[in-house]
Amino acid sequence: MPRIGAVTLEQINLQVDKLDVLHAQVQALQAKANFAAQQVVIADPIHAPQTTNNVAFTWTGSTTTLSWPQAFVKDKNWSAQTTIRPVIKSSAPGQQHIWTIPSGSLTLNASTYYWMGWDPDAQKMRATPDASSLHGDLDILMLCQIFTGTAGQTGSAGGGGSTGGVDLSGSRYKNF
Repeated sequence: MPRIGAVTLEQINLQVDKLDVLHAQVQALQAKANFAAQQVVIADPIHAPQTTNNVAFTWTGSTTTLSWPQAFVKDKNWSAQTTIRPVIKSSAPGQQHIWTIPSGSLTLNASTYYWMGWDPDAQKMRATPDASSLHGDLDILMLCQIFTGTAGQTGSAGGGGSTGGVDLSGSRYKNF
């Protein structure tokens, strides 16, 4: 095994300087990692509230009506559910994570794809062919995309409840 020979003070100081640089770099990376973690904690529930829902949409072609029974939407932090509902949704205690959707209906065009979203503040279902209008409003909970049947068709248009349970929101259904 090789042994250390003669070492000068200059060589030691050079290595200590390299250690100081490495130490500063590690501290800077730790500060960036801490900042990024904090940003994720803030942004995660607000910008990516992955949700599930059990909304089952039914198309009645003779009246061009899309209807649904009472249902719910749960975000990924639903186990932290409480009764208080502030504007911002988060995993913090005291925030809303489960939304009840009352039964309702909309008159829509036949043979058209619609993105469905629930607006809990207005207590209103939104339907639009263009998903960007729903994504642009952070208060709207995206449910799914459905396809309406023809004016002569009636039946399930899709949704979480139509599969026998709960589906991840954002699913696409074309049952006609």
